[in-house]
Amino acid sequence: MTSSPSLPIYLFTFNCARLLITPSVVATHLFSALDPSSPPPEIIAIGLQEVAPISYSFLGGEYLSPYLDQWSSVPHLAAQSLHSTNPQFPSEYVELGRHTVGMTALFIFSRRPDKVKNLRFGAVGFGVWGMANKGGVAAKFGYSTATATGEDGGDINVTIVSTHLSAHEHCCMDRNRDWETLTRGVVFETPTQAAPVVNITSESTPLLAGNTADSSSVSGIYHPGHHLLVMGDLNYRTSHISPTPDDFKTFPRRTDHFTEFFKRDQLTRERTVGNSLHGLVEAPITFPPTYKYIEDVLSLLIDAEAGDKRSKSHEDAFDWAANRWPSWCDRILWLPVPQSSLGVGEEGVKVHRYTSIPAIRFSDHKPVGLHITLPGFASTKAVASSDLRENPPFPLDKDWKVKRYNAEVKEWVVGYAILMATTANGLAVLGCVVLGVGVLWWTVTGKV
Repeated sequence: MTSSPSLPIYLFTFNCARLLITPSVVATHLFSALDPSSPPPEIIAIGLQEVAPISYSFLGGEYLSPYLDQWSSVPHLAAQSLHSTNPQFPSEYVELGRHTVGMTALFIFSRRPDKVKNLRFGAVGFGVWGMANKGGVAAKFGYSTATATGEDGGDINVTIVSTHLSAHEHCCMDRNRDWETLTRGVVFETPTQAAPVVNITSESTPLLAGNTADSSSVSGIYHPGHHLLVMGDLNYRTSHISPTPDDFKTFPRRTDHFTEFFKRDQLTRERTVGNSLHGLVEAPITFPPTYKYIEDVLSLLIDAEAGDKRSKSHEDAFDWAANRWPSWCDRILWLPVPQSSLGVGEEGVKVHRYTSIPAIRFSDHKPVGLHITLPGFASTKAVASSDLRENPPFPLDKDWKVKRYNAEVKEWVVGYAILMATTANGLAVLGCVVLGVGVLWWTVTGKV
């Protein structure tokens, strides 16, 4: 009996505190959320928030590339290491594309790049003046399920989102509005002809040629026949107010405290009442809060020197920062498949493992990984009217392109202003400009 087509995927999300990482350190822990007894992933998606300092992120290009390039090598190093101890695991994952919007990034890797079709990216900012100090970036692609024997179960279509919503305990409504902006403003344009392969050193690089066009020229993250996966620093907290010094004494110190804390989770409540992440579901959370920890930036150097001999003593330490409630800010969710879109006797999305990765200590966040297998859609015609793929919670913003262009102009101006004010070279240039203007003024007014 022929098995139903499916697609194993591994998603990894991390707020990396604007630091330039050491790839070998992160690679050691990248696959810590994989289930070794389940099929290895065909696709790896890495979503990053605060990927670089704000000025570098806004300016992009040569300022941002060093930060992205470090992450680009992580899956290769991780796969090589795991393959050396388990030859059944793939030895290589190829980067297919990357895209950034401000300080948020998304990478897509595949072990079989020839099976991935029509990779496209979309993005939106929802920070100050629409700039992307907070924002969302998404990838849309198809994955061919054709086998070497000629059996073709069709394509499995996937949309993956990496996002960073508004911060602070009291800003729950702002996070809900960010989600609305994301669903309205992330728009994918259907290419009219094959796209050329481009250089992967750009911060926005789809590396695959375009394929057949969809029925419409633009589409959003909710789309018929597509899986939707959302990950990121969603920033939902366990309180609406900041903690007091007395509150700090009640922070969880043992795993049996987490259940009580999770009852206060803002995201669970907002999803339940239909205010945010509409229709998405999440695997049971059995891991500690992912924020806010005391940053151990030196661990980047210490762990690099120690390698595999590094002590595990810090992995279970709950070094909470006193000024924020411990919260599950970093999450991964997906849109379930209606039973009417599945084959007879076929199960929906299968979760292999969902957990945090506490061994990475240089950020105030902990990364989160999700290992799942996506089923194919048996039909996209007879679907329930309640399926949000057919009836998205919000319409697309018709002015999305103009708004993104205007925001990018502001990002460029602000990026250079911050660079000038916060770096030695920038201050030197700024001083020369001020001196030159002063000399010119004195010359014109006859003072010299």
